Amino acid sequence: MADVDVGTIVPSTRDLLQAVSTRRRNLALIGLLAAPGHDGGEGVAAEAARLADLNVSAFATVEPGPVLSLAARATKTVPALCLLAAADRDALLAARQHGADGVVIDAAMPLDAWDRLAKVARTMRMLPIALATDASSLEAAIKAGARAILLRAGTADALLALAAGAPRGVTLIGHVEGGDADSIRALAGKVDAAVVAPSLHTAPSFAELVAEVDP
Repeated sequence: MADVDVGTIVPSTRDLLQAVSTRRRNLALIGLLAAPGHDGGEGVAAEAARLADLNVSAFATVEPGPVLSLAARATKTVPALCLLAAADRDALLAARQHGADGVVIDAAMPLDAWDRLAKVARTMRMLPIALATDASSLEAAIKAGARAILLRAGTADALLALAAGAPRGVTLIGHVEGGDADSIRALAGKVDAAVVAPSLHTAPSFAELVAEVDP
């Protein structure tokens, strides 16, 4: 835990669950932010601010680090999600130190381990989100009593098949890796929120997509 200064960690003040729970009535969009270039992170901060202006519901980053910190500081209201599945307490501390308001925990791990990590996340007021990539891990997430589940799949069809097995009351976040605008549209009404790749949210037509799926 050499990179984590526990003394600097403060509880989250932004409610990620509230931001992305739509009861499937519309599709909240979560902008995945990429690594900064050679501008000292100004590009990440500017993109985060632009997405906030477009009413994107949350930000996401692949892992804890500078991008997550920049996203978390970009606005006071838009929550941030760390997509890297936390395997231990140190990973949760690192996510929160960099500003995460929600963290992913693999539902495939033993139930007692998932519960233990979820409790640690809650002590920092982060939302613990169960990661499900197949029917088995989805069943495990449901048994764990997760309030939110990240469904990850290679195609929209595969993700929708997975989502069909989830209870209606659980908040579902869809992540089609490399998904395009049609993939996002396919998730509307089937999940609560969707992770949007940089290639999509930097496109000129993205504002229209936001208005279409999250009016």
